[in-house]
Amino acid sequence: MRLHAWSPDDFYITYRYAWNLAHGRGFVFNPGERVFGTTDPGLGLLLGALQFLTGAPVPLLAAVVFSLSLIGIATVVLIEARRRGYWIEPILGGSLLVASSYLWVNEGAAAPLALLLLLLSAMLAKRSLAAAGLVAGAAVWVRPDAGLGVLLLALILLEGKKVPWRFLLASGCVIAAGLGLAWLYFGHPLPNTLGAKTDMATATPNSWAGLRFWLRAAGPLGRHFGLELPAVLIAGAIGCWPLAMKAGRPGRLLVLFGLAIAAVYPLLGVPFYSWYILPCVITAIYGVAFFAGAGARSLAERAPSQPHARVLFAVCLFGLLTISTFLASGSFLRDFVPPAYLQSYRRGAEWIKANSPAGASIAYVEIGVLGYYSERPILDLMGLVTPRARPYVLRNDLLGALKEQPTDFVLFHTRGRMGPIVSSRWFRRRYREVARFEDTGEGRKGILCVYRRRSGRNMGRISLRALSQDSSNVS
Repeated sequence: MRLHAWSPDDFYITYRYAWNLAHGRGFVFNPGERVFGTTDPGLGLLLGALQFLTGAPVPLLAAVVFSLSLIGIATVVLIEARRRGYWIEPILGGSLLVASSYLWVNEGAAAPLALLLLLLSAMLAKRSLAAAGLVAGAAVWVRPDAGLGVLLLALILLEGKKVPWRFLLASGCVIAAGLGLAWLYFGHPLPNTLGAKTDMATATPNSWAGLRFWLRAAGPLGRHFGLELPAVLIAGAIGCWPLAMKAGRPGRLLVLFGLAIAAVYPLLGVPFYSWYILPCVITAIYGVAFFAGAGARSLAERAPSQPHARVLFAVCLFGLLTISTFLASGSFLRDFVPPAYLQSYRRGAEWIKANSPAGASIAYVEIGVLGYYSERPILDLMGLVTPRARPYVLRNDLLGALKEQPTDFVLFHTRGRMGPIVSSRWFRRRYREVARFEDTGEGRKGILCVYRRRSGRNMGRISLRALSQDSSNVS
């Protein structure tokens, strides 16, 4: 409840797709522009349907879906491991899963829902390969990278070299239906976001992509897992084997999918974002728990007279490995304050909504919160929902994208990439500052400035004044 309105900015892109769908504007970011600009289409469709039925705010609905997905993952692993006589490991792992601040700082992400559907598919495969295929196909709708999970589950189901045709056919039909509908609606079967983020990495020197992807991940992971992060990673890696062996098909799929995501995202060349590695983090959490269980079992064999020795040893070993993680998570959840820049984005968006007509357009580089709360058309200078801006992104010419289609409002924040735009002579002639919001709260402070386009009848006089000011400044 405390975190639900403060998800990462990118998630609000999907929230706006959902809100527009629920209000009859289509599954779009900007009404009238059918651009496939969300990486989580299935989540957007689900949130749109829930918003239409309940009227609850989309961020709150996303928080509920996220929470239930974590509980669902913990339940599936518990059920499968318990069937094989292992119960302390999934309880320990599930406890850290639902408490980890790394997961909660990405509250609203689609990855847990997609992973839950994949694990449910692995569990259902015992009873019905066709039903398992339908659920696995739905996971790809939620997030396209779940397609890796579908392929891995198909390999797991190759028991006795018998091809799981029913699973492949059912999942293939669902995936093909999603691709076909996206093609018919958007004119493109895959999200524009992958290409746009690859463009960002290509155009940015020393971007956190490729081999540097996991170097960038070390910082956020260290903040949420504490000083024991190296031990957690080592134990989690070793624990992948007992996890795969003792948690059934869901356990094997969780391990393979986490490892696949860890390898694929750096190869794609996209910059690091914390929610990309959620399946890897979830795998590591359970790996630590099953590592503790395996170690406890070895120790308990030396104390056969103590019937509860294995449980005690497992809890103690798990606690030693994760005490800093629990402390860091507890501190984060206890002292959480919304990110200062997101608060400023929301205040700026609400100001624009109150001081402009419905069709007034806005240009900026982070468009999620801005678009959701302003309910105004957005020119996305990074190209996620504005594909025509992508060539300018590759040339590092964001000003060129704005010149091609000047908007009514332009935003600038000290943390963003808007400096070259607002400092240009072209911009100063055509826009004036109309509002300013200082970041509030703890941490590094910034300023959000709202610029409005000058009226056309004053452009000539304003341009001459701007030229005079420029000459004065140069002197």
